[in-house]
Formats: sequence, C-alpha cells, structure tokens
Amino acid sequence: MPLDQPKEGTKKRRVIQILDSPEGKKSAKIKKASYLHLETIQVIDAFVIRLCNKIETTNSYDRKIHVTRPWLAQAFLEGNLKMVAKRMNENVSQQKFLEGERILIPIVSSGHWHLVELVREETKFYHYSSINSPIYTADAVKFINKFMSFIESNWGLGKLEHHGLVSVAVPQQGPTLD
Repeated sequence: MPLDQPKEGTKKRRVIQILDSPEGKKSAKIKKASYLHLETIQVIDAFVIRLCNKIETTNSYDRKIHVTRPWLAQAFLEGNLKMVAKRMNENVSQQKFLEGERILIPIVSSGHWHLVELVREETKFYHYSSINSPIYTADAVKFINKFMSFIESNWGLGKLEHHGLVSVAVPQQGPTLD
C-alpha cells in the first residue's frame, strides 16, 4: 500500500475530524480529489508551526528571518483577495517585510510542497523544490508576482525593485514521490 494512502474506510473520517480549512472552519463537504492536497497542506502547516517554535526558542534566533504559514501562498495562488488580505495581515506585516532580511514561504501545489525564500538585500527569491518541474516553478512565479503586486499596491511603497527568481539545485525525489 502506498504511504500516502490510509487504510480503506479511514480516509474520509480522519479528514473530517482533523481538517481545518483555510478559512478556519471545520468542513465535512470536501471532494475526494482534494483530500490529498488538504492533508499535505495540513502536514506542511504543522511542520512550519513546529519549525517556528523551534527557531524562536533557540538562543541564536535571528529575528530578521520570518517563516509564513502555507495558507498565505494558497490564498495568493487561488486568487482569493479577501483571504490574501487576511493572511498577509497574519503572516507578513509591513513592518516584518521592511525589517526582515529573509522571508520563507512554503507553497503547496499539486500535492507537493516547495519553498520560496525572499532575500530582501539581494532582491531575489530563491525557489527550492525536490521535484524539478515547470509546474512548481510556474506556481512559484505566479505567487511571487501576486505577492509583490499586493505589497506595491496595498502598502504604498511605490514601485519596488524587480525581484528575480533563482531555482536552487537541491536533492531530487525519485519517481515514487515519497
């Protein structure tokens, strides 16, 4: 049995019990095709929370590094403007953006998670993905364009410098995707 498939008959019940939608409401009306995606984003969200807690309790924590929750990128990629405003307020305030040296933004798309890192000093975004695919690069570019457009138009910072995207060579997953 593949690792991403729970035992027969347990998937629906487990998803309904633990699913926290991006809007923060419990939801029992989830299409079967979206189970894996929502479970993946929940797992990544749990890791991000754990990572933040670990980083922030370390003596050498550099307050110039900020990690967002994956729901932020999700809102941008879906084009949900109401949710974008809410998630930006929760994840990347104008002050955090202006003071931060690095912002780490996990993206979950097509059941795969990848990471975009904004390095403000270099005016670059770095993209880390264990699957080298134009699909994930396109999602990263789409997110970056919408993210920078939001900042320019909503924070009154004027036209920001162009932030290029650099795909970082990282170890790649095999064909089994696990």
